[in-house]
Amino acid sequence: MSQTVATNIAHTLKECGVEHFFMLTGGDQPLWIALRDAGIRMIVARSEPGAVYMADGYARAADKVAVTYGQAGPGAANVAAALADSYWAQSPVFALTGATATNAVHVNEYQALDQNTMFGPVTKWNGAAEEPGQVAPLLRQALTAAVSPTRGPTHLDVPKNFFAMPGTSEGVEGKGPLPSFNVQSPHASEVTAALKALRDAKRPMILVGEGVRLSGAGEAVARFADLAGIPLVATMGGKPAVLSACANFCGIVGRYSSVTANRLMAQADCVLALGTRLGGLSTNGYSLPSRKANVIQVDQDITAFANPYAPESCIRADIAAFMETLLTAQGSAQQGEKSEWLGLCQRESAAWLERFARHTASAASQAVLSPVSVLEELSRYGSEITVVADTGYMAAWTGVLFPTLRYNSFFRAVGSLGWALPASLGVQMARPEKVVCITGDGGAGYHLADIETAVRYKIPVVILVFNNNGLAFEYHEQKYRWNGNVVAEANDFTASDFALAAKALGATGLRATNRQELSTALAKGIASDHPCVIDVVIDREAFPPVTNFDAVFEREL
Repeated sequence: MSQTVATNIAHTLKECGVEHFFMLTGGDQPLWIALRDAGIRMIVARSEPGAVYMADGYARAADKVAVTYGQAGPGAANVAAALADSYWAQSPVFALTGATATNAVHVNEYQALDQNTMFGPVTKWNGAAEEPGQVAPLLRQALTAAVSPTRGPTHLDVPKNFFAMPGTSEGVEGKGPLPSFNVQSPHASEVTAALKALRDAKRPMILVGEGVRLSGAGEAVARFADLAGIPLVATMGGKPAVLSACANFCGIVGRYSSVTANRLMAQADCVLALGTRLGGLSTNGYSLPSRKANVIQVDQDITAFANPYAPESCIRADIAAFMETLLTAQGSAQQGEKSEWLGLCQRESAAWLERFARHTASAASQAVLSPVSVLEELSRYGSEITVVADTGYMAAWTGVLFPTLRYNSFFRAVGSLGWALPASLGVQMARPEKVVCITGDGGAGYHLADIETAVRYKIPVVILVFNNNGLAFEYHEQKYRWNGNVVAEANDFTASDFALAAKALGATGLRATNRQELSTALAKGIASDHPCVIDVVIDREAFPPVTNFDAVFEREL
């Protein structure tokens, strides 16, 4: 059979290890035929953003490149808009989009857009094929760029009339899988200086960011913290790289945070910031750590060092490679007597856990379910599930209060509300364990139709919808920060039953209004091999662990 551009694409994807193609069908028939014939499974979502988020979830959980697609014009525009979360999360998602046919440019063609420019802000590599022979080489470049340090989304525009055109047989097949990359190691002098600064400090702290998860360095960080006798905290992104049982772990810091972890971080005089860009969410508006603290920042992405802290020491290195060198320099001897600072941090953290336990016990007696009661019930399965959470309150509840019992078992939307539902499908495709999505009724509304996608592809995800009939974050902002000037028409939804919606879409639908119903529903959902949606009616007055209202009243947690 003669090669076409479409078969070139399919063969290149196959050689590069791509198994799934996340998409919403858009008229490029030669491509579907080529993908089918190459044995690449097409996963058809109910919207382009849903397909992108599924690909993103798969890429993060499988630790490999994932491919998504949008048709020329509005489809490509939808893909570009949805790539923001992949960009923020440094997720290796490659977007292939059809573009206006070359013989229809600048003549007011139907759905024509200058779409390539839309992808610039949300990709690390953005290309456009100008002739059929360029497609396969550019495709491999885009896939390689997506997985090269620092990882991130890439994009390639292919004019839609190219797909059926003759391709090229030269240099397309036989190139094999994508290359591996040598990690960047730190200079010995940098490590020596960092270790000296930590030892000289009176109140050192380790700040664990998402880069620790990306490099798989969680165990090494915990080992060093134990040997050196240094407390550690984590950002929301760093949460899955720190086990809750770690003796030196003091909690999550930032805007979504433990009040105790934030208070301790504010006292640190030397901070080893690992794999964090020290952004606004992680530093609570650039207030943590103190500007007086000696910040030692380690990251493989040079752009991470451009932050308001202007760290005294910027070490460009892979986190795992840095930790290996740091552990060697530290030696196997454990710190002698526990420092006063570490003892204080551990006592404060233990006190926070006691307050949390009392808060959870009190919530159990309430007539309406509190999110902490839901998380307590879900935590019974904590050692066997992976959690995927939406942004906003869902990220705060789960990120701060849900225990991490296994490394790399928590994923969250970095900023895109509605991401979690389709992303959880991609995570479940990449993982053998049960995946539980946690979203609100606001987030669930974005991609509700993808419940049918889960049914169609037999993806046995459990979706918990925290249902309080509105956008609670907005409601609380107005209630507590705008003198009770609540604008109901901006926040409130009609009372909806997501269990009934799930049943209509072919999934198992269950509703929980009390603890017993929740316990029964979770047991059924976790045990099922069918997609399951649990509509959990929660108290909209329940207050999450966020700093947004610290100026108004004192937080307990």
